Amino acid sequence: MSASIHTLGCRVNQYESHLLAERLSDLPGPVDVHVVNTCAVTALADRKSRQLVRRIRREHPRALVVAVGCGADGAGERLRAAGADLVVGNRDKVRLRELIEAPSPGEPLLARGWQPLDEERAKGPAPRIRALLKVQDGCTQGCAFCRAWQVRGPLRSKTPAAARAEAAVLVRAGHREIVLAGVNLAQYGVDLLGRPNLADLLRDLLHVDGVRFRLSSLNPEGVTDELIALFAQQKRLCPYLHVPLQSSDDAVLRRMGRPYTAVEYKERVRAFLGAVPGATLGADVMVGFPGEDESSFERTVEMLAALTPLNVHVFRFSPRVGTPAARFTPRVSAAESAQRAARLADLTAGWSRVAQERFLGAVVEVVVEDAGGGASRGRSENYLPIEVRGGDAPRGTIVAVRLVGATAEHLVGVMVDRAENG
Repeated sequence: MSASIHTLGCRVNQYESHLLAERLSDLPGPVDVHVVNTCAVTALADRKSRQLVRRIRREHPRALVVAVGCGADGAGERLRAAGADLVVGNRDKVRLRELIEAPSPGEPLLARGWQPLDEERAKGPAPRIRALLKVQDGCTQGCAFCRAWQVRGPLRSKTPAAARAEAAVLVRAGHREIVLAGVNLAQYGVDLLGRPNLADLLRDLLHVDGVRFRLSSLNPEGVTDELIALFAQQKRLCPYLHVPLQSSDDAVLRRMGRPYTAVEYKERVRAFLGAVPGATLGADVMVGFPGEDESSFERTVEMLAALTPLNVHVFRFSPRVGTPAARFTPRVSAAESAQRAARLADLTAGWSRVAQERFLGAVVEVVVEDAGGGASRGRSENYLPIEVRGGDAPRGTIVAVRLVGATAEHLVGVMVDRAENG
């Protein structure tokens, strides 16, 4: 029996797919298993999950098709109708092998609580060059548009000791960069004894040598003075933060249930960019939220223009059944939402070029993700996309690179002798 894992959605899902692949790697029996790790963040993600299940069912009619994750919690019957034999929600995702090997696959198991995150640990190399390490799950913020906090269970954090042990395993497997993932990293540790925060976790992880650490996404309230000071001091903490903005209109933020104002967001981000050498910024923005008018949207554009982000992920509002925002009015038309999203995408390309070209002439450290044809490609510590010319460096290594040029999509660099960099 072989098991194939198909993943949609966030880095938490990607991490969990890695665990599922490890746990299902030696399934006995003649039937192939296809697991679709679904996403429910938008209506489009739900639809893609069902389409993938339908395609696998058509291409592998004799396989056992399993749908797991956020979409399974939110739209299980639709996934069954699409062709899934089993539908398993987030709480029981980690018990998938037990469900598959039951005398009648998918038969109900005795109810159990949510598994502690200390029991979720990768054992071997991750499938990507930058390894993922899930350290947090669940969220109590309760944003009006969000489905994830309803299906991800209670707040759970991985203890610093367990995270450090897992990071050491990933380093021994050859990874030189680890990305910390969570549903809401700003709430890391509030459920643990002693309430360690994200800065405490990072200080513990820095005892693992030979690797640099990156945060996947961090809400503004998590960008504390303590965290900023730690990033400013520690070169192995990658100086890039992806900080969701969603909107720069305070009335829209209140309706969304976001716990900050536009001014507070700007203050936190500028404090980070001003204190951390070489720091860059990424952001999430939602357009078309009910009640967002043209002036609200323009405030968002003005905020982003002032901060010059390296990346902006633009989402159009998608009403999710069961969320408060699904009932909000007045609605923004689909055409207007699409127009605003397209305008932001165009502006983002320009902001990204400005953010990248600030570093021309600098020497950065690039993790090589791909190599061939006399060049290597990867990301610097501050997440700049870089093509390194003049030789193929081995995938997974970190090379010192001087930035000498730029294209529309990335910076261009050449490898330098590390002694030249001091």
